[in-house]
Amino acid sequence: MKKISKEVFLEELIAPVVESLDYELADLTFEKGGKDWYLILYIDSEKGITMDDCEKVSRKVSEVLDEKDPIEQGYFLEVSSPGIDRPLKKDRHFMASINKTITIHLFAPLNGKKDFQGVLKTYTPEGLSLELETGELLELENNKIAKANLLDELNFNPHPTAE
Repeated sequence: MKKISKEVFLEELIAPVVESLDYELADLTFEKGGKDWYLILYIDSEKGITMDDCEKVSRKVSEVLDEKDPIEQGYFLEVSSPGIDRPLKKDRHFMASINKTITIHLFAPLNGKKDFQGVLKTYTPEGLSLELETGELLELENNKIAKANLLDELNFNPHPTAE
């Protein structure tokens, strides 16, 4: 079973459990770190996420994983919030980030650059437009984007001043 197939399978198994507790499964990764495997769930809700929320989801998901036993090797289960600089992976993540500042890393350079930062203006499943600090509108096809994140707007200063 390929890694991506395993993640999709696990998401289909786990998402209904997370949703039954009134949370959203924002993302899921199953990855090797050193000699150990980790199943990492990122949960979200309109109220935000606390440690108690993570613990509640962890207990319920553990019960389902113990019952269904879908993972052959040993692993550690981690439950976390997506964080302030959350990754944008699904259409709904991008749609919720319209008019917010995001960062984008491309697979291949565009005009000599792989990294761009700006305000997400439009999004479709095919592509997006990003308003750069210069005011320029950058149109990108989604299949060119390796990684996108919502920027931590608390620490973002679009016009830094010299000290």
